[in-house]
Amino acid sequence: MSNPAHGTDLHGLPLLAALLLVGYLIAGQPLVGRWSHRRFAQRVRRDPRARIHRYRRTTVLEWLLAALALLLTAAAPGLTLRHLGVRPPGLSGAAAAFTLVGLTGLVATILIFRAVRARLHAGHQHARPPEATPIGPEAVLVLLPRTVRERRAYALLALTAGLCEEFLYRGLFLAVCTALAPDLGPARAVLASAAAFGIAHLYQGPWGMLGTGVVGGCLTVLYLGSGSLLLPVCYHALLDLRVLLLPVPGPNGGGHRARHRA
Repeated sequence: MSNPAHGTDLHGLPLLAALLLVGYLIAGQPLVGRWSHRRFAQRVRRDPRARIHRYRRTTVLEWLLAALALLLTAAAPGLTLRHLGVRPPGLSGAAAAFTLVGLTGLVATILIFRAVRARLHAGHQHARPPEATPIGPEAVLVLLPRTVRERRAYALLALTAGLCEEFLYRGLFLAVCTALAPDLGPARAVLASAAAFGIAHLYQGPWGMLGTGVVGGCLTVLYLGSGSLLLPVCYHALLDLRVLLLPVPGPNGGGHRARHRA
């Protein structure tokens, strides 16, 4: 595995701006996210549009943070989009193996999702499943979309998270870490990115942070192995979009059983 951020050179004002942005990602975002989630959990009981508003606010915030990262990249002479993983996956050497395995897994995942969706659709046409409640952490369950409009807004958020969070927590975060520690090895890079990504999901509680941290570590391995953010972005988006396969409670609390941990 090689680090696409090797060669990153940040100093002066660009370094200060990068530290402030990364500092927000690993310290500010978890606190803001937990505070925002608590307010949302109270509001959703009385406001039927609370979920849509939450999805849209989060979508705007993530694009804003990604835009700031792009401005930083444009302003910093020693930081390029290639340092942030914006390049094609490697097709030679060790990177080719990661790219091939990653692409194969991606195609298999998409086919499995299509098969599951078709089976669920066929099941709904022939018989109505018994009503039940999805199983999972309350902090996650309360965020699940219930209506068609919510699912559309959530789908946009999932695509945004796949693109923006990989750009921020894999690309930018590791570029800044590499600028501060040029000898940063793959193992430490994976641990650092996984920890930052897990902490960002503070609102999900300890088990939620652990789960997202593990996912973040796996995505970092794929990023460093392929040398590109393309495959991590696709996997991240699919992981979030899988929620749309789950039968979830309707607006009044009815629904179908689905086991889900995110």
